[in-house]
Amino acid sequence: MKASPPPESRLFGVTASGEKVHLHRVTRGALTLSCMEFGGGIHSLLVPDRRGVAEDVLLGYDSLREYEEDSCWCGLLCGPVAGRLEKTSFELWGEQYRLEANHGTSCLHSGSSGFSRSVWKGRTFQTDRETGVILSLGIPPKSWGFPGALEISAMYALSEKGLSLSWEGRATAPILLCPTFHGYFNLGGPSSPSAEDHLLTLRADRFMPLDENHLPKSPRSVEGTPFDFRVPRSPGCQSWKEDPQIRLGRGYDHPFLPSDPEKSRSPAVVLTHPESGRCMEIFTDQPACVFYSGGFLTPDTLFREGRRGSPGLALALEIQGYPNAPFVPGLPLPLLLPGKVYRARTEWRFSLIP
Repeated sequence: MKASPPPESRLFGVTASGEKVHLHRVTRGALTLSCMEFGGGIHSLLVPDRRGVAEDVLLGYDSLREYEEDSCWCGLLCGPVAGRLEKTSFELWGEQYRLEANHGTSCLHSGSSGFSRSVWKGRTFQTDRETGVILSLGIPPKSWGFPGALEISAMYALSEKGLSLSWEGRATAPILLCPTFHGYFNLGGPSSPSAEDHLLTLRADRFMPLDENHLPKSPRSVEGTPFDFRVPRSPGCQSWKEDPQIRLGRGYDHPFLPSDPEKSRSPAVVLTHPESGRCMEIFTDQPACVFYSGGFLTPDTLFREGRRGSPGLALALEIQGYPNAPFVPGLPLPLLLPGKVYRARTEWRFSLIP
């Protein structure tokens, strides 16, 4: 096997507040990953098609300033709590906490700051088996309204199988922690105008419907609904436009609960693009995947290589803990206590279909 080139790091830009942001590039086998310290995000992911042509399968921007002005969390890490929280005020062990209402009356992806607008500290690594980037962030007590202080790392690693993201977090006081990676995938590459020609499989028996405020509620069966993706089908929603849940989300923007009893031993999600031959399988130890079909991507957003946003241009598959868990009866609270270690792992494996 050909040796992987050494990791590269360069200055990507300087934030409006004067912080330097570096871009780290690593290659393993046929895959090339670029990670940036702003938002702890992925800038690009190059994956070959059946002809051997490597193309970027994620949406992104050309400049740091565009990431700073981004409103769709493109390629960024979201946290401490990803998704929508029903209330911006909650009590934990007798103390009241207030969050930012940045989506109507709810808090979306921990507000307008959070992990996504923080500058992480990055370093590259290379071993016999993996090449990657470790990003770390220290959070002072009560940052963005959340209780507790936190030290957290996100390790992106390329192996012969694909890309993995491993989280590790430690708190000095109790804190809510339920992060995710918010990448927009189009396996057709930069020339593909839509992800609706993909085939999506979600191995989930249940999903969480949304209320009129777009908030996830108690899980329901996918049986007999447009949320049954247990058999591969288009991620589009043309034949279900009259469904009230589909209209509410301008497509899909719903949590699905993978039903794999053995957890990460089989893929929770499979996405294929028949034309290019690319296939992506997602393995995870987390209980939820928020499938967002990109219904709110609009032409006023200009992505890398001059691609204008449009509904369905790409889709997000946000692997995380249970969304809105503090306010949905029966779901476990995503609470990290001092002395405990938060760990979560997701792997994206890439292959080719005939």
